[in-house]
Amino acid sequence: MYYRFFLSPCNMPGFYLFDCFALTVNQLSFDSEKIMNLSPEEVFDLSLLRARELMGPEKFNSWLSNASFRSFSNGVFTISLDSRIRVNFVSHNYKDKLEDLLREISGDDSVSAHFTDEPVTLSLGKFSSNGGSRHELFSNYLRPGYIFDRFVEGPNNRLAYAASCSVAYELGHSSTNPLFIYGGVGLGKTHLVQAIAHHIKDNNPEKIFSYISSEEFTTRFIRALDPGLKKENRSSREVEKFKEKFRRCHCLIMDDVQFLARKEETQNQFFHIFNELYLQGRQIVLTSDRPPHEIEPLEERLISRFQSGMVVDIKPPVLETRIAILNQRLRDENISVDEKVKFYIAETVNANVRQLEGVVNLLAANLRIQNLSLTLENVKPIISEYLGAASRRLNPVTITSSVGDFFNTNPELLKGKKRKREILVPRQVSMYLIRDLTDLPLEEIGFFFGRDHSTVLNAIKRIKGMMESDSAFKRKVMDIRDDLLN
Repeated sequence: MYYRFFLSPCNMPGFYLFDCFALTVNQLSFDSEKIMNLSPEEVFDLSLLRARELMGPEKFNSWLSNASFRSFSNGVFTISLDSRIRVNFVSHNYKDKLEDLLREISGDDSVSAHFTDEPVTLSLGKFSSNGGSRHELFSNYLRPGYIFDRFVEGPNNRLAYAASCSVAYELGHSSTNPLFIYGGVGLGKTHLVQAIAHHIKDNNPEKIFSYISSEEFTTRFIRALDPGLKKENRSSREVEKFKEKFRRCHCLIMDDVQFLARKEETQNQFFHIFNELYLQGRQIVLTSDRPPHEIEPLEERLISRFQSGMVVDIKPPVLETRIAILNQRLRDENISVDEKVKFYIAETVNANVRQLEGVVNLLAANLRIQNLSLTLENVKPIISEYLGAASRRLNPVTITSSVGDFFNTNPELLKGKKRKREILVPRQVSMYLIRDLTDLPLEEIGFFFGRDHSTVLNAIKRIKGMMESDSAFKRKVMDIRDDLLN
């Protein structure tokens, strides 16, 4: 496929209004009269869609499927990837091609791309010493849509929603301090804690808050410890300044607190900051992918502090909630679809909210670029391909390999005859997950492991029983499952 562009300047520096149409191919058709005013994020989305066509699904899914727009400044698109490996590979192999697409679609030959795997965090803000505003927030780090009014409440998240509202309205109340929200990927934890931040910013501008990830907290602490960056005595001064920034907060919000595990000195610093804030009646809000007692290894005194307030979880949304979320996102994109199409999407895309939003973005792109009618017949293959990228990765080999990595066991041993516990349990977990995540019958699963179907059935029953009786073991199995799906 190729496009023709008729360019004219628009009111955004470096970008243009254009007519575009496809001259053939892949059943794509463009309205040659349609003019689009593209934001940088839309330019990125269109470039990524075109990159998928040029690279093919396999290469695209391996390296760019997780790419996301971070920012656009001074002609540079900053693009987020989920690992340093991907950043290095994409920078060396696909940067030039992606920049060509960004330039072609924006109409600006000077734009460039920068790739990063650094997490997005919110700065502590700047504190004025001249009597002006005490709190100047870098609000571009808060997603504008992550407010309470846009959070879709359902039975899966009702308590977490109510607790977050309570915190926002009354900071530091003993019954919700600290507030600890846990749940799987893409279920709305970050939405809720950013909604708290938005509420403070809009309704209590005199209050100082910090929204930060545990990884960024660790990075800043390490920088404060480094005595080699400036003169002697820098380390002690910088550590004190590091702690002072947090001591001044009326509300400390930390995302993904599970990443404090194994960082003993960082845990120690956070414990003292936590205590100082708590004793002053300052609010603390934490999120994690698991409850406090399942974060390993984490100091007992921190676990005790985390459990001392309110601990609430968020589960995957039920069908009715998914439909409500879908309706909201479709309204945002000004998309109208038949009720049976909505039901099909909500019933099929059931892992988490993020996945559901991804499907809506994909449908919006197809509608905008291809002028595709979103009938059930057209929507089904789009969703099938979207979900298929994950399902194609799910087979006995990849699942067993992931389980082996998690349990630090050679995957080949899981197919052998040894029945030692350190081999037997990962083998049975593999059988359980293969049955759960694929359509393979018991006989084929058994054949893969050199066993009969009754052995597989017994293994599945045993793992289910262990998950019911041991919450920590259940979390381990669910962690592997989440990694495979995401």
